[in-house]
Amino acid sequence: MQVKLLFIYTAITVTMQSIIRTDLNLFFREIGFTNADVGLITSASLWGAALLGLIVSIFADILGRKKVLIASLIFFPLANFFMILTNNLHLVILFSFIQGGFMVVSFTVVQAMVIDITKPKNRAQIIGLNFGIMMGVGVLGNFLGGAFGSLFGLKNTLLFAIVGYTFGLLPILGIRDSFICGTIRSIFDVSNFKREQKIIVVFHFLTTITIGFGAGLFIHFGNLIFKDLFNMSTFGIGIALSIAQMGTSVSNMFTHKLGRYFGPLKFKLITQTLVVPLILCMAFVRNPIIFIIIYAMRFVLMNSGNPIINTIINSYVPQDKISTIAGLNSLVNNSVRAIAAMLFGFIVGTSIEGYTTLFIISGVFYGINVIIAYLMYRRYENDPQIKELYNHSR
Repeated sequence: MQVKLLFIYTAITVTMQSIIRTDLNLFFREIGFTNADVGLITSASLWGAALLGLIVSIFADILGRKKVLIASLIFFPLANFFMILTNNLHLVILFSFIQGGFMVVSFTVVQAMVIDITKPKNRAQIIGLNFGIMMGVGVLGNFLGGAFGSLFGLKNTLLFAIVGYTFGLLPILGIRDSFICGTIRSIFDVSNFKREQKIIVVFHFLTTITIGFGAGLFIHFGNLIFKDLFNMSTFGIGIALSIAQMGTSVSNMFTHKLGRYFGPLKFKLITQTLVVPLILCMAFVRNPIIFIIIYAMRFVLMNSGNPIINTIINSYVPQDKISTIAGLNSLVNNSVRAIAAMLFGFIVGTSIEGYTTLFIISGVFYGINVIIAYLMYRRYENDPQIKELYNHSR
């Protein structure tokens, strides 16, 4: 029952987040903000996810995870509400920072709650299913964001999503938080970390840096990219983003089985290697149908490995530090994404030719990540703890 409630929470909040993501940047453009302004706003959200998100994640390991999720269900909608009521860029940036900080804990803290309510034998499957639900309802959210944005206007659609997000309180209130809270001293005490635990966390952070920067250059601006390159309508943009997430949703529900068949880190290496030529193709392809197919394939392959790495890392680190490690990873991830987001408007500029440069730079960072993924595969593929999680016997 606890797992089902967590799935319902994920379904509600991610659907509404996806509607907001689909329409928010388009709304800012509609009220007169430039690409550079939108880049700064997105960057502020990512800095909030990095800095404020880390602080909130630490409090989850001190005060309890349920309390922090309840707080996020209050402050995230409020920040979004104030963002769309003002056209003052400085205020929007401030509220975007707060929005990012409380949005990220719906992922980092939920990861920790999954570990609390699962066992090693079913953990990979539950994490994969939860991630699959995230992607699946993301499809619905993108579709609704596009359809409602076209029918009822961007502002009205955003207000609907903001109110809908608060309904995530209903399943969260029914979840028992069995985690024994820690202290600041115990959370930052790494003396009980074994050598291999430290090394795998470093690998994890290095992967986060390379992927984070490569993705940060464009992933948060998918709606603007489709608008600038192909002049798509809001509805068309919602459909394009939905196609990408639909494939990811299906693949994530079977990731644990693919991880068992190929070996989890080998499967991750294969998918992330295939992403690099797709990114480089995006630099030059300007046919909308082919571009959407490539964009969707990249999205599916890149996200297929996420449940695997989250399962492995969260099973490796001490249980009382899961939220904090996730928060630190979020700090690293969103910091580099924030820097990349600030560069988006300057690299692209006012000409669509800038997107060619953008995707080439992104492809280089994804290529570096492949090297890290290979080193991680060589070191940990046959680790007994990973074999227990995935029961890989091939």
